[in-house]
Amino acid sequence: MLSKKFPSRDEVLAVVTLIMVIGSLTLAVIDDKSRPQFLDLTKFAVGTYIGLLIPRSRLSDRDRN
Repeated sequence: MLSKKFPSRDEVLAVVTLIMVIGSLTLAVIDDKSRPQFLDLTKFAVGTYIGLLIPRSRLSDRDRN
């Protein structure tokens, strides 16, 4: 029963980002007055997702040891 595979961190991050982007764009369509703020939130979510996917450099891994 406990042998079910849990989703990886990247899969969870992708789903959360997708939900955030769809929700923000939907709210931007509905509310004309707050559209710039929702679009900024969408840009932030996509930028954060891309930033977290970039692998760390090997130099920073060597500095830790």
